[in-house]
Amino acid sequence: MEIIGKATINPVLFYSGKVSGYALWVGGGLGCFGIKFIPEFELPVLDILAIAALLLGLIFIAASAVSLGKSTRLGLPQGDTKLKTGGIYRLSRNPMYVGFNLLTIAAMLAISNPVAWVAGLYSMAVYDLIIRGEEKFLAARFGDEYSAYRTQVRRYL
Repeated sequence: MEIIGKATINPVLFYSGKVSGYALWVGGGLGCFGIKFIPEFELPVLDILAIAALLLGLIFIAASAVSLGKSTRLGLPQGDTKLKTGGIYRLSRNPMYVGFNLLTIAAMLAISNPVAWVAGLYSMAVYDLIIRGEEKFLAARFGDEYSAYRTQVRRYL
């Protein structure tokens, strides 16, 4: 099974945006165990919001992985694929990225530090560029089928 596909944008942006987000997620996760690498603002309400964003993000990621099944991959597929429009893809054209952004927001809230905010915003901006590249690919590959889907379902929510 192919897991790594072709990057939709410059590979440096593609991977630096992903690594930035992943590092933030790890930092936020380690912070839950009292392991902190940078100073944080301590506001209990931010922790509650972070937990809510984390849980919602995990739901979006899990639901999109189930809907995609074996079509799940990092980047664009090299082989033939089908356009997935069922399940959670009826609510969002990019539910996995919605989930990733929610995890990033959760980490930003949990860490509550300007460095984390910049890293998170960078990661989310790169994901938006990735999405736009994927949408060009989908429009070229699926034509009218994707155009019809695009008019019915929003990019995010």
